[in-house]
Order: sequence, then structure tokens, then C-alpha cells
Amino acid sequence: MNKIILISVIVIILIVLIGGYFIFYKGNQSSLYGTTNNNTNYTPDTSIAPNTNTPATTNSQPDQSINLSALVTIKNFAFDPTPLNIKVGTTVTWTNNDTMPHQIKSNSFNSAVLSNGQNFSFTFSTTGQYSYSCAIHPSMHGQIIVSQ
Repeated sequence: MNKIILISVIVIILIVLIGGYFIFYKGNQSSLYGTTNNNTNYTPDTSIAPNTNTPATTNSQPDQSINLSALVTIKNFAFDPTPLNIKVGTTVTWTNNDTMPHQIKSNSFNSAVLSNGQNFSFTFSTTGQYSYSCAIHPSMHGQIIVSQ
């Protein structure tokens, strides 16, 4: 009987360790491949040559195929990060991680009501400063600063 309990405890510990590996280690690996997590802004560095045996080419025009993206998290009745500095052409995605619904409101863009886990995206094609707030909770404010 003690062997069964011991084996059960070992199996549970292994499941927790393997699950933790996939949640924490594998989840953090995504930033190495050009995606962003909730608290970082990603701007690709196109000046680094690819890791191949072919020589790097110099291109005076920016690569238009690169998709720029940034994330804003809605949590604890706040937008994070704010202000957010991005480049023209960046798509910003707001994700509601609060238990309460939120609705992003701006002079340039508006979202539907976002429940927990839902998101809204907007691509900024013009430089400038964009202030926004939550239509449901007016004390929540954020700002996006778009530059070349």
C-alpha cells in the first residue's frame, strides 16, 4: 500500500514539473522568435545578418514584410505599459486580463466591450500621440506614441 502512495506522489510531482516546464520555460522562449509577451515591446533588429554561410546584403529600404507588433495588458483596472512607444506600422493588441469587462475608446479607434481573455488590435499608420481610455471605467487612461 505504501508503494502505491509513493508512486502516486512521484507521478504527481513529475506532472507538475513537466507542466511547469512547458508553462514557464517554453512560454518564455517565444520572445526569442520575434513575438512579444505582455510587458515588452518588440522591434526587430534588421541590421543583424542571418546566421548562414551566405554574405549579408545591405538594403537601404526597410523590409516591408516585417510585421511589427506590441501588446498592452489590461489588468487591475490599468493599461500596461503606458505610455507605449512604437514605430509607424505597428499593430498594438490590447488583451483584457481583468475579471471585469473593458472597452477601449479613442478619437482614432474604438473596441467592442472586451471580456476576460478577449483582445482588440489596431495598426498605427501615422505618427503622433494617441490617448485612449476605458469607456466603462473613465479613470483608466493610456497613451500610444508613434514615431518614424
